[in-house]
Amino acid sequence: MKTLKSINQVCGGFLKKFELHYDADGQPVCWEVISLNDLKTAADLASRKTAVEIIARFEDGDYLLCREFRFAVNDYVWEFPTGVIDGDESPEEAARRELVEETGLELVSVDQVLPPACYSVGVTDELIVPVFVTVRGNMQPCDEAYEEIRSHKMSIAQIRDLLKQDNVKITETCMLILCQL
Repeated sequence: MKTLKSINQVCGGFLKKFELHYDADGQPVCWEVISLNDLKTAADLASRKTAVEIIARFEDGDYLLCREFRFAVNDYVWEFPTGVIDGDESPEEAARRELVEETGLELVSVDQVLPPACYSVGVTDELIVPVFVTVRGNMQPCDEAYEEIRSHKMSIAQIRDLLKQDNVKITETCMLILCQL
């Protein structure tokens, strides 16, 4: 049995790093975790929906994919638009705001909202809400110091070709959903 004994914040900022100290069947274990949340007790872990992943289709059936520079891999990664849920925003409100900020597109309808999913559970307590939407409009690039995003309207055939490329970098959830098309 593993018992959480204490949580110590190591450093702060937008992302916060914590050490989780456990008793694992009589053996001390220290695990490092990154979180957007302030963690004080076990109840705080994975207690808040932190982000949305927006699976967007255009009215003609094509999909929206973004190619974004990601510092952690020093490269461009294909993914669905994602973003942090601010304050008491609903996932639907966050999806609408993030679409405009990252792509310039208009959210026409929210088609389905799935339950929050754990994301990269080896390193974070982040809970991401998949939101399936229909969009329209003209795509705009997002060029900020920390976000360089290019939006792409892609047919299923184009997506299948993308997935066949040897060195393509793509997020796991995006890959899983796209492989089902």
